[in-house]
Amino acid sequence: MKKTRLAALLSSAFLSIPSAFSAQYEVVEIPAAQLGEDSYPSAINDIAEITLNLISQYNPVIDVTLLDFNSATLIASLTNIENAKSGDFNTADYELLYAYIVANDESQFFQQIASINSYVATEDTSTLLHGFDTIAPSTDDYRNSAKTTVRGINESGYTVGLSYDGFYTLDYVNENIEDVTYVLNDFYARAFAQIGDDVIGLAPPDDTIGGYSEAYDINELNQVVGIATTELVSDTLEDSIEACNDEDERGDVPVESCLRNLSISTYASLSTVFQRRGVIWQLDDGNVTDTLELPMLIEPDENDTTVYSSTAVAINDFGIAVGTSPAYYNFTDTLTSAAVIYDNDKAYTISEDNDEEYDVFASYATDINNNDLVVGYATKSVLGSSASKFFVYDYDTGLIDYPDDFFDSASTIPTAINDDNMVVGYTEYEETSSGVRRVEGFLYDYRNDIFSGLNDLIECNSPYTIAQANGINENNEIIATATISTVDRDITGEIALDEYDAESYTTHVVAVKLVPIAGGSIDNCDVYEEEYERQGSSVYWLLFLGMLGLSRFAVKPRT
Repeated sequence: MKKTRLAALLSSAFLSIPSAFSAQYEVVEIPAAQLGEDSYPSAINDIAEITLNLISQYNPVIDVTLLDFNSATLIASLTNIENAKSGDFNTADYELLYAYIVANDESQFFQQIASINSYVATEDTSTLLHGFDTIAPSTDDYRNSAKTTVRGINESGYTVGLSYDGFYTLDYVNENIEDVTYVLNDFYARAFAQIGDDVIGLAPPDDTIGGYSEAYDINELNQVVGIATTELVSDTLEDSIEACNDEDERGDVPVESCLRNLSISTYASLSTVFQRRGVIWQLDDGNVTDTLELPMLIEPDENDTTVYSSTAVAINDFGIAVGTSPAYYNFTDTLTSAAVIYDNDKAYTISEDNDEEYDVFASYATDINNNDLVVGYATKSVLGSSASKFFVYDYDTGLIDYPDDFFDSASTIPTAINDDNMVVGYTEYEETSSGVRRVEGFLYDYRNDIFSGLNDLIECNSPYTIAQANGINENNEIIATATISTVDRDITGEIALDEYDAESYTTHVVAVKLVPIAGGSIDNCDVYEEEYERQGSSVYWLLFLGMLGLSRFAVKPRT
C-alpha cells in the first residue's frame, strides 16, 4: 500500500482532512532516542519499560589531561588551542577532538569513549545503564568508557546485555625515566545484569584472560541466557600469559599493559581460542547462584579438536530456552547451524517440515513464549536462490508452520513472540530495480494467520517508516526501529547550521513504540491521497517555494 508523508510546512494545509482516517497503531518516539544520533530498541516489558542502545551520544566528556597538545596534528587542526587545553571548546574543536580520540580506539595512550550507550526508558524517563564503567577520581562520576549493549528486560526491572570493561589510568615510569600514562582495563567484555544502580557480572565458565560472555534475555525467574567461553583450547595463549607475568619477557611495559594487548588479540580470535556454549545464569538476591553450560545437538568424541560455538538467545518463564547449535546437515558429516530448544539439560531441534519444495540449509531459533511456541527462521533454497523463511514451531505438538509473507523469495526474520501469539520482526517487501530489497517491520497474528507490514498499520502521513520490529509485550505494544528525516545536530545536540545559516536534514534511525489504538482500523491511504490531490492547488505556492530552495519540505512517498 502506498503511503504519503508530508513535512511540517505542508501539514497545516491539510487540517481540514477528516481525522477519521484512523490507524491501528500510534507511533510514539522514545525521548531517550533524542540523546544521540541514532537509537535502536531491543526489548519491552509489560509496564512499557524499554531497553535501547544509543549510537554517538551527544556531549561526550573529553579528558584533556590525556591529550598531547604538542602533537603536530592538534597544533595544525585546532582553531583555539589555548581554550581547548582548558576544556573550553568551540563546536568545531569539540568535534575535531572527539573524532581524534575515536580514531585511536583501543590505544592504551588515548581516552576511551563508549560508542554505544544503553538506556532503560519510558515515555517520560531515561536511565543510563553504565555496565562496568568506572568512576574518574577527578570528577567522581562515570567516565563513559564502557561500551554497553542491552538486550533484555523482565518485569522486575532486571536488564541484561554486554558491557566492555571500564577503563582506568595507570602511571608508569619507564627505563628512560619517562612518565607514561596508560589507559587500561582488566578484561575485554562480559555479560552483565543490572537493576537500579547495581551491576552483576555474569562471568564465563572459563575466564582465562577475562574470557568472554554475552547475555540476551532474562525471564521472570531471573534466569539469564547467553553465550560464554567454556574451555580454553589454545596452548599459545597460556604461554603468552606467562610471558606477560615475566618481567624479563614482557619488556619495559607494565604487566597490565601486556595483558590488555593480549585480551585485544584474544577477542579478535575467540572462535579459535575457546569453546563457546549457550549458558544459563541463575540470579538470586543480586548474585549469581548457578551457571549452567547447555548441551549441543551433537556430542563430539573425546579426541575431537574442532572448536564449536552454540548460543541461547531467549528463555520463557518455565525455563525452556532456545538458540542455535552446531548440527549435521541432512544426515551427512557436514556441519551446519540448527535451531535448538534447551529443556531439562537436554537439547532438541525443530521438526523438519518435509516440504519437498524446500531444501533447509540451516535454522535459527530467536524467541519462545510461555505457550511453548518457538519462532525463528530457516535458510532455504527458494526458486533457485537462498532465503530466510520464518517459522512458528509448537514444541508441545512438534508441528511447524511457515507463514506466508509478502512474496515467495522474501527473507523474513522474527525477533519476538508474546503470549498472545503475536509475532514481530522484519521482512523484505519490495525489490528495487537495482536488485536491493527493501525491508520493513511486520506483525503476524498466529491464531488468525494474518501477516501485516507495520507501515500499513500506522497513519498514512506518519513521518516515520518502520524498518524493524524488535519486541512486543503482553499489551501488544511494539518497540520498533524507525527511520525519519530530521534536522542535523552537532556534537552538543544543538541544531547544526551550514555556512549560509540554513538547516539541513538527514535520515536518522530512532527507537519508537507502537501503541494499539482502541477501535482503530487500517488507514485508508487511497482516500488520503485523493484528498491531497483535491487540495493540491491550495498549496501550490508552498510547492513553488520548494523549487526555490525549500526542497526539504517536498512530499516524500513511502511504500
